[in-house]
Amino acid sequence: MSAYAGTPPEIRIGCVHLWHPEHTLAVTDLPERATLPEARDRQLLALGIDRVRVADGLTEVDLAERAALAALAGSGTDPADLDGLLLVQGRAPEYLMASEATRLQHRIGATRALTLGVGDLGCVSSSAAIEIGAALLRGRGGPGRILVAMGVRAAATARYRPPMTVLGDCGAAFLLTTGDDDAGGAPYTSTGDTGGSAPYASAGDTGRTAPYTGGSAPYTGPYTGGSAPYAPGGDGAGPAPGPAAGGRSARYRLLGQELRSDGRYADLFRIRYRELPPERWAEECADENAYSFQLAIESRNRLRDLNAELLRRCATAQDELAAVVMQNLSVGAFAFWQDALGLKIADVCRDNLAGHGHLGPADVLMNLERLAPSVPAGGKVLVMNSSPVAAWCTALVERLPD
Repeated sequence: MSAYAGTPPEIRIGCVHLWHPEHTLAVTDLPERATLPEARDRQLLALGIDRVRVADGLTEVDLAERAALAALAGSGTDPADLDGLLLVQGRAPEYLMASEATRLQHRIGATRALTLGVGDLGCVSSSAAIEIGAALLRGRGGPGRILVAMGVRAAATARYRPPMTVLGDCGAAFLLTTGDDDAGGAPYTSTGDTGGSAPYASAGDTGRTAPYTGGSAPYTGPYTGGSAPYAPGGDGAGPAPGPAAGGRSARYRLLGQELRSDGRYADLFRIRYRELPPERWAEECADENAYSFQLAIESRNRLRDLNAELLRRCATAQDELAAVVMQNLSVGAFAFWQDALGLKIADVCRDNLAGHGHLGPADVLMNLERLAPSVPAGGKVLVMNSSPVAAWCTALVERLPD
């Protein structure tokens, strides 16, 4: 890639398109409750999670594909025009040695996109994808468009990850663009095979009212995610209109981001899979005391320092922030972070936690999207993301006008 001539371009984050499975499972109906000790069961029911979505029969690539096609249609982007495709990889690929990133590339028809997989940092992998995508865009000699997509699905049969959260399923995708290419325009309509079992056809409403019929697993229901304004008390899903033809497709401008990791906690949470069949996979915490105390203090210090450094670099005072979002683990975690960092976590995070549980790398993206209608143009949002592997990331974004 050639170096960008002149001032590096600003990086914009597009509307996040979410695909939520229709099947809902109440936390009170989790099968693993039957074998939980009483104290652990009380802990589960106190997390602040009411229900999660379950992607029966769909792979992580299937989930990513549905969200990716919606993001392309909603922004009026022909997949053949993408400069890059970054797949935030799941924790349990369908096959060893195969490429899930290029499988997604083929399915959506991103024939000329530089295609990479980004993973291994858990929840923070979505932040790493933004970091890599921004670097790729800044290294280009002109405007560019990179699609970031992910499918989030619980790897183990049990969805409760003691002692921290309950896992849900979803797909999420968004465009990273340069300021001189906002990817606005008329909705994209595919006239050829996009790599699935049937071509994806947009009827002008970005596919939300017409069924999607591609992919390796047929999907026959309506699109239930998208960039609809978040309705408090709802489940964050439901049909939503796409951006008007020629309108702005980006939500936020990336002002800065800081990402760090620490290998001392690399296998604090793990699934032993080599010696066990998938139906016996279980997420294990190697040391709950290390997670609940040592890592909690480490994370407090890391995020505090990252926040201070980023806000200083971006010449922004903490009291200038319009909102703060982070990943969704439990109501107790929100209380801890608010007290430890002196920041008010946006209520949208609690509502999304209750309706969807923990969505791994998609958490902060869903929270940003649902928050957008309440943030005025020019408002700055602090995004904190962390993972028990351990990795931490703080980003500052500015709301763009619609």
